[in-house]
Amino acid sequence: MTNLQNIIDVLEATFERIHLEQMQGIPILNSAIKVQALGFQLYQGRVLGVIITPWLMNVVMLPKQNEDWGNMELGHKQPHKFPSKTYKFMVNDIDGIGPCQTHSLYSPMRDFASHEQAVSVATGFLDSLLVEKELTEEDMVDEELLGRVMRGEETPEINLDDFAVIEPMEAGAAPVRGQSDMKVQVKDKLSRRDLLRGNFK
Repeated sequence: MTNLQNIIDVLEATFERIHLEQMQGIPILNSAIKVQALGFQLYQGRVLGVIITPWLMNVVMLPKQNEDWGNMELGHKQPHKFPSKTYKFMVNDIDGIGPCQTHSLYSPMRDFASHEQAVSVATGFLDSLLVEKELTEEDMVDEELLGRVMRGEETPEINLDDFAVIEPMEAGAAPVRGQSDMKVQVKDKLSRRDLLRGNFK
């Protein structure tokens, strides 16, 4: 798919179908939010934009022409560098859309009071995504430290005992308000791919 309006139409039709056929009666829906594909544009040969739905808000990236993502492992997280920073995108394959990569912004959408508020947040994210940000002194130290860790060099300034162990969320546990990368416990194990596709069975 190369025509932007066609891509927008297909995305909106696909997620509207998921909404109507698979999401009815699911308690995480925010009735104030509708399905909308927003800000889709070409970036480095790939189509990029945000899909807003009553249950999630995701950045969606589609492959370049002649770029084959069909053999990539589903669920694998792929880093992509933008002018602002590097984000990890999850490999997906969605019926009606095909291979794509997605980055979760919000899920569920219960904290949005209106669709207009969701649009404003999505627009703000896209605007900041493509603007180069000057690294602070703290950012530069963190990047240097990360590089040393990845190269296997000694990092005596890091005390692993200072890091808490995060246990998996139990089914039915209340999510932290405002957390943008949460998983909704509708069934015992619900992956982000299931949530994207409306797969709650």
